[in-house]
Amino acid sequence: MKRLIIAGSILLTIAYACVKTEPVSPVPQITFKSFQLVDGYDTALQNNIKIGILEFSFVDGDADIGIETPYDKTQSLEYNYNVFLYPYKKVNGSYFKVDIDTTDTLFPPPFYRIEYDSKLDRVGQNKTIKGTITINIDYFILPSYDTLKYEFYIIDRAMNKSNVESTNDIGFR
Repeated sequence: MKRLIIAGSILLTIAYACVKTEPVSPVPQITFKSFQLVDGYDTALQNNIKIGILEFSFVDGDADIGIETPYDKTQSLEYNYNVFLYPYKKVNGSYFKVDIDTTDTLFPPPFYRIEYDSKLDRVGQNKTIKGTITINIDYFILPSYDTLKYEFYIIDRAMNKSNVESTNDIGFR
């Protein structure tokens, strides 16, 4: 009986060792999870504001999510940001891209940074990381249109652009 258990254990170990891991692309993949619009308060300006909470999941096969360098205004947007949101206003059932002024300091463009975290470094054969990212979008002034949605994507350190995802409709009125 003891030999049978040992032989079974060896066979299971060999079978498990032969299972191939499915490679995950080094190009990040994202999936929209939710968008909520909640009431908030800006303590600096002492104003009521709206806060949009965007949540999406990601998978990256080579774990190179996150910007390592400090912000540098002389560099391109892709060097300084790695999450890009593009708003679309809904008019009569159709969506139209909202122009973004990247030089406006009062209303900064909807680009965000996922900072590098050494805890996400992986060694060995499987470097895949996955997780959920949550971004808060402060609306100090509500848009002039009543409904919008965002298309968004991320870029990793190798400048691989993820797939583009979309939020649900966001109603402001």
